[in-house]
Amino acid sequence: MPGDSNGFDKSNGTLDAANKFWQWFVENEERFRDYEDQDSEKTHDFLDELIHELKPFNPWLKALAGGDGHGKYELIITADGDIALFPKVEQLIDLAPSIDGWKLTAHKPPLGFDQIRIDMYDKEFSAETVNFYALTDPQFPDEVNIVLTHPAYKADEDEQFQTAGMIYLENGLGELNTATQIDKYVVGGIPDSNEGLEIIPITKLNEYLNWRQKEFVEKYESRGKSRPEESYTVLEAKDNENKPMFATIDAGFRDWEYRSAFPWLLQIDINYKGDDQGLPDNLQMEKLQDLEDEIVALLISDTNTYYTGHRTYDNYRSVYFYTNNFSKSSRTLHNYLEENHQDSQIVFFIRKDKYWHTMEQFYGAAEE
Repeated sequence: MPGDSNGFDKSNGTLDAANKFWQWFVENEERFRDYEDQDSEKTHDFLDELIHELKPFNPWLKALAGGDGHGKYELIITADGDIALFPKVEQLIDLAPSIDGWKLTAHKPPLGFDQIRIDMYDKEFSAETVNFYALTDPQFPDEVNIVLTHPAYKADEDEQFQTAGMIYLENGLGELNTATQIDKYVVGGIPDSNEGLEIIPITKLNEYLNWRQKEFVEKYESRGKSRPEESYTVLEAKDNENKPMFATIDAGFRDWEYRSAFPWLLQIDINYKGDDQGLPDNLQMEKLQDLEDEIVALLISDTNTYYTGHRTYDNYRSVYFYTNNFSKSSRTLHNYLEENHQDSQIVFFIRKDKYWHTMEQFYGAAEE
């Protein structure tokens, strides 16, 4: 959505900014080694300074660093689970020089559930306290939804359990696996035995996810061989405040059997000034359409990505794509936006949407 935390401001992320960051790090990394051994507060301050130095490359990336107790150190660049920014993390690490005594890592790495223990809010999250079970829905059989169980779970402390559970899961599986292999997850209590749910040790979660991924890939090996015929539909509606909304949607995808094979929603939001109803004037509309046409031509040149339509509403043109290679599409779009339209207000985000739930609101209206 406009302003969503998963958005990316395209005006950052240059090669020059990456090189300047690594030059700064090479010149200052010895300070971290000294602080790590002697002063935890200065270590924290150094990381704040490091993140500040990252901002010219990208203002949303974060960093973690620490020693292994044997004179070696690791710097981890992370997007905190923001899928649209994963390629920027990888780009920065790819541009890094070799630095003696340092391991440079893209994304928080998997530590394995048998190796970690998280203590938060006076609650222990470990292989001794956490198991999981799968939730299945016959309507959406490809979705991977799990519940992490904790024996001390209380509904009135739900927020604490969800926060700690997310951190525990991301540390055990790693940032990339958590974001890409699971559709939904929550923390809950241990279910009653009469519910018939199979409780699985958390140490088996990686094995379970690999099995589900293998099953999914095999199911859609022939994906994309029967792209539906284009069938564009124009829709009009008003929201609760009587603001108008216009959409143009390719309804040919509505009953397409391969939709789940393209599970990543790529949404691009283009801001315009508009009138008092949030609609663009004729000149703005022409510029919006030209920009959208450029982006569509760029992204659909890759057969891994399909354009499914756009919506014009509340001072934003939202353009929708689905892809089976979020990393490639994201890199393409980052590069395009960094090289073009430096003065445009454009954000984009990527999230899993295997059953194209975002588009169902439009497909349902097209049927009426």
